[in-house]
Amino acid sequence: MAMAINYVSDINPSKESWKIIVRVTHLRHLPSYNNPSELHSIELGDKIQASIKRSMIMTYRNLLNEGESYTLMTFGVGLNSGDYKPTSHAYKINFLNITKVEVNRDASIP
Repeated sequence: MAMAINYVSDINPSKESWKIIVRVTHLRHLPSYNNPSELHSIELGDKIQASIKRSMIMTYRNLLNEGESYTLMTFGVGLNSGDYKPTSHAYKINFLNITKVEVNRDASIP
């Protein structure tokens, strides 16, 4: 049975299995002020921020492009805290070693 698509606005740490479709609007290489091991920031629309730890940058660097849509599954959810908050979402996505990224060719994703 296929996993249902979730809304970005519903993401919170209360469950572990999320599946979302998002468009990458900004791909930035930023050192985190509060956590130097967190080096990569991705803004998914104006909806939610995602982070990739330095140790996993090479895994995801060539998979993600600005303007492209992706289906994301199996990621962590953490509190969107710190000085740099590009979105107003209370939480952010944390890429894990097991995060699945698939290109989504649906042009209707805003």
